[in-house]
Amino acid sequence: MCLVSREAFDEKYMKYSQELMNVSYGYTKSRDDSFDIIQNVFLKYFNLNKSFINDNDEKYWLIRVTINESKDYLRKKKRIINVDDDKIDILSDDLKTEEKDERLDKLSNLVKELPEKYKSVIVLHYYDRLTIIEISNILKISENAVKKRLERSRKMLKEKMEEWICLMI
Repeated sequence: MCLVSREAFDEKYMKYSQELMNVSYGYTKSRDDSFDIIQNVFLKYFNLNKSFINDNDEKYWLIRVTINESKDYLRKKKRIINVDDDKIDILSDDLKTEEKDERLDKLSNLVKELPEKYKSVIVLHYYDRLTIIEISNILKISENAVKKRLERSRKMLKEKMEEWICLMI
């Protein structure tokens, strides 16, 4: 039994679908896969036998389910995410395009290698452009924990990139 009317469902789909697509795309890097994931998320939402206290609770539930669905999909497909690399500024403007591309590829691979808890905050913050507060609500951790994870993940990425760049010189 569903609590959501067809009209309410359509309204929520219009309101949240693009944002959820962006979240899913941040994990899958595939528009088609993200579309399938969003369909699954909204199917769960439509069949959900729960009411939300406010719009934020509903939004965070949808984002959390999208993240979980995206991770499950990747596990099943044995694929690893690619972060939209230009969101993390590690490149100087004086580099040639080939060098930038090589560094972006390396950064993408390094993000893939991060532990899940660090990879998640990087994707949500840099790709999905969510605030610390939003990430905190989605992951159900404190704002300080989000900040610390971002700090640690940036440090890990920076150290690994510097190591790799030194090896290239």
